[in-house]
Amino acid sequence: VNPDYVIYMGRDKFENELLIKYGWNKDVWFHVDDLSSAHVYLRLPKGVKIDSIPDDVLEDCAQLVKANSIQGNKQKNVRIVYTMWKNLKKRKSMEVGQVGFHDTKELKYTRVEVRKNEIVNRLNKTKVEKESDTIKEAWEGYQRKRRLKEKRRKKKEMEEEKKRIEKAKKEAELREYKSLEVDEGDLNTDQKLTAEEFEDDFM
Repeated sequence: VNPDYVIYMGRDKFENELLIKYGWNKDVWFHVDDLSSAHVYLRLPKGVKIDSIPDDVLEDCAQLVKANSIQGNKQKNVRIVYTMWKNLKKRKSMEVGQVGFHDTKELKYTRVEVRKNEIVNRLNKTKVEKESDTIKEAWEGYQRKRRLKEKRRKKKEMEEEKKRIEKAKKEAELREYKSLEVDEGDLNTDQKLTAEEFEDDFM
C-alpha cells in the first residue's frame, strides 16, 4: 500500500470487537457486503477524506477484504462496503464482532471482480502481527495526543482573547486621552476669549 497509508485488520472476531471499540476517527472500515469476512481498516493520513482515497489504495483494501472472506474469496464480482469508523454502531444485543451503522446513507461501495494475487501477496509481505493489547494501547495513545492537541488549542485561543482584550483596552484609553486633549483646548480658547472681552470692557 502507499507509504502514507496504514491498513490493519483483526485476526478473529474478538480482535474485531476490540477494533470496533477502539477505532480512530480517521479510520475507514471495510467488509464484504452481506458475507462473513475480516474487518479491514484504513487509517487516513491528514487531509485525506473518504471520498478522496486513491484508487490503488481503495483496491488494496477491497482485495484484502475479499481474500479474507471464506465465501467472498471464491466468488466473482464481490461487493465491498466501507464507511468511516464513527459510523459503526454496536448494540449490546449483537454478537461478538458484529456491527451495525448509525446512518446507512454514509455507506459506500466498491466491487472486486476477481482476486488479484499480486496485490494480496504484496500486502502480506508487509504484514506485521501485534498482540491484541496493542489495539487498546494505540487507542489510548491516540486519545492522549487528541487531548493534548485540544488543550494547546484552547490555550492558544485564551492567549489570543487576552491580547484582543488588552488591545481594545489600550485603544479605549487612547480615545479617552485624545478626548481630554480636545476638552483642554476648548477650555484654553474660552479663557482667552474671556480675557479679550475683559480688556475690551476695561477700555
